[in-house]
Formats: sequence, structure tokens, C-alpha cells
Amino acid sequence: EKSIEMESLIESLVPLSTEITENSISGEWELIYSSVELFRSSPFFLAVENALKNKTKSDLFFKLHLLQVGSFGISTVGRIGQYLNLKKGEMLSTFDTTIFGLTTIPILGWFKLLPTFGGRVITVAKKLKLKENKLSMELEKTKVSKVDGLMKIPLVDKIFMERWYPVNTIWKLLPWNKENPTCQITVIYVDEDMRIIRDMHGALFIYIRPSIPLLDQTKI
Repeated sequence: EKSIEMESLIESLVPLSTEITENSISGEWELIYSSVELFRSSPFFLAVENALKNKTKSDLFFKLHLLQVGSFGISTVGRIGQYLNLKKGEMLSTFDTTIFGLTTIPILGWFKLLPTFGGRVITVAKKLKLKENKLSMELEKTKVSKVDGLMKIPLVDKIFMERWYPVNTIWKLLPWNKENPTCQITVIYVDEDMRIIRDMHGALFIYIRPSIPLLDQTKI
């Protein structure tokens, strides 16, 4: 099985890691592999996972979420990135999402039924710290921004896009959330071009330095 082969490869790679420091892990990274759903690399979903504190419950929650947003090709996930700024104690996490990207019908080939819309979900986590190869952070806010080449989501773009939502504040108001929206991941390997991490339940995420930047820091 491919997952077993990947785990074996990672085990052989870990001893070759350079020193895991603030400098070595800082900067921009793009996700290229995940052993679980791609969106689970976001601090938002990592905080949800931490709040549930149960692998079975969190796995079920994320599978239901994927089923909800991914049914019938309505929504798909594109490029996923992170920007780590240890000096500021901040992580920016992004993922591009498209809506109606796969809505085609087989008439005279594949005819596009609906236009493709989309946006970039940007999530900010504060209090970012590295200690004993573990990155800890607290979810702060999120927003949806425009992605070059994709149409804005109609009707709701002026209401919901390009504005920050105080997720941290809202999180604390919900009665079932008994803790702040925090999360922790473990860096198990890093070199000049690649970083490998695990979440609290051991899920694997592999990042590389992007050849084309995802984030324009001046527009966030």
C-alpha cells in the first residue's frame, strides 16, 4: 500500500534532517502531500481536531465535511500554502477553492454546465512558537480573497469576501468550546527545500518551497 511505502520512506528520511530551528522552518511553504484530507493542514481544522481530542470523532467530522463540500464536484481544493513568521509569532495558512469546477455534462464532448468561481481562504494563527520541534499556535481570524484567474463568487462576494472574521472571538462564545482554539504540530524533518510535519494524531503533511509564491504579503 502506498501509505505504508510513504511511512517507510519518511522513517528513512528523518535521520537526515538538518537542525530544526526557527530560521530553517520560517518562510513560505506549499503542501504537496497529505495522508489525510488536504484541508486538515489549516490551523482552523487543526484547532477543531484538538478540541475534539478524539481521533475517531475528528476523522468522522472531516469525512462528513469533505462529503458536504465536495459532492457532485461543487467544490474542490487547489493550492495550499503556509507562511511561517516566527519573529512575529504568526502563521498564514491559505488554500484555494473552486466552486462548480467539475460541473460538466457529456454533450458533444464535455460541455461546461456552469462557470467556475473561487477564492482563497486565508487563516491567521497567532502566538506561533517552536519548542522541542513542536509548533504551537492559536487560531485568530480568517477571510476569503480573490484568486487571479477565477471569478468571484456571485451574490455573496461583496458580503463575505475581503473581510476578516474574528474566529477566535466567535469560538470562545460557542458553549461546546471549553478551550481557546489552539493546536500543535510536530516538525520531523526539514532541509532547504522540504518540511515534513505530523499533527496530534500522526497524520503526515509534506511541504516544499514554492517556485511560484502563493502569498502576496502586501495584500494581506
